[in-house]
Amino acid sequence: MENAKACLLYGLAVGIGTRRARPALLAQSAAERKREAGAITRFIDGTSVSQGSAAFANAVLLSGRVQGDSHPCGHIGGVIIPSAIAAAQDANASGAALLSAMVAGYESALRIGRDHCADLSLRGFRTTPAYGVFGAAVATGRLRGFDGMTMRHAIGLAANFAGGLREYVDAGTEESPFQAGFAARNGVYVADLADCGLKATPTALTGGAGFYRAFAKKGIDYGQRLVEKLGEEFEFTTVTYKEYPACQFLRGIIRGLGELRKEAPNTSVKNVAIRMNPYEADFIGVRFAGPFESPAQTVMSAPFCAALAWTSGTASFDDLRTYDNAAVNTLVPKINIITDDKRERYEPHIAVSLDNGRTLEWTESAGDAN
Repeated sequence: MENAKACLLYGLAVGIGTRRARPALLAQSAAERKREAGAITRFIDGTSVSQGSAAFANAVLLSGRVQGDSHPCGHIGGVIIPSAIAAAQDANASGAALLSAMVAGYESALRIGRDHCADLSLRGFRTTPAYGVFGAAVATGRLRGFDGMTMRHAIGLAANFAGGLREYVDAGTEESPFQAGFAARNGVYVADLADCGLKATPTALTGGAGFYRAFAKKGIDYGQRLVEKLGEEFEFTTVTYKEYPACQFLRGIIRGLGELRKEAPNTSVKNVAIRMNPYEADFIGVRFAGPFESPAQTVMSAPFCAALAWTSGTASFDDLRTYDNAAVNTLVPKINIITDDKRERYEPHIAVSLDNGRTLEWTESAGDAN
């Protein structure tokens, strides 16, 4: 349960740091138009609203900083925590019951996605809402005391509500946190339907026209490890936390350039070569080099985050939303992202060539554990 407590506290802390960000305010405004009365707390202002409305608004809040917990399957804490809290408040459940529901939600979502997420992403879908809706449905169902058959129907129904595209990255638009909001809300609605007796196909995940086939390649058994060592080993325990409010692929780049700059104060950069694992280097938005007009572009851009880290030592929430920083924009064109199949994921190699002839190097070695 310690991992669950850590995820809960981390997720809420991220939400506190995002209360006045634009996504949270937009979610609040949209919800107020619906005027859905209820008894579940909307975090941003303490208003009591319906369970689905609270899950939506609170998921947007926890996801709006781009710093939620992280796994290759996405940042699903921003989906599961709000839906679980809303269901726990509705059921007047104990803290222990809330944490158990969170574990069930995380574990279900991550097991469904862990062998599937790379192919889903390559097709242009976004992992967080695609898998998060399963976790939200399971967490909600557990807090409502679903039996095994009802939970199976909830999972099958969730497969029909999964989705979310990555196209917003190139466009620089704001869909990302709202995808988490819809996934959380849909998970609650799925639980409502299953609770009312709606049945779903038992092959919703693995069938010829099921979730796995629709969202990825044909002929691959993505579900072969679904229940492997279930209850003995927890995929949930591999969730990590984001040091910076930017794409997790870029954390080693930000960290490395923040350290390297200390070795060359007041020295001009000739160029920067960053070697990345192919999956990361060619991921949508990672090579984007401007012009920058929104955080959807900056938080995914390796050139922007690298330039920002070199000029400021880090990548802060505010600086990732500052698009006219002359020092950053001058350095961005000097940064070259290189696809290198010898690099492991989350372990880029950085070489900074200075105008004085020196070359500084950094190899990230933390892997996907930090």
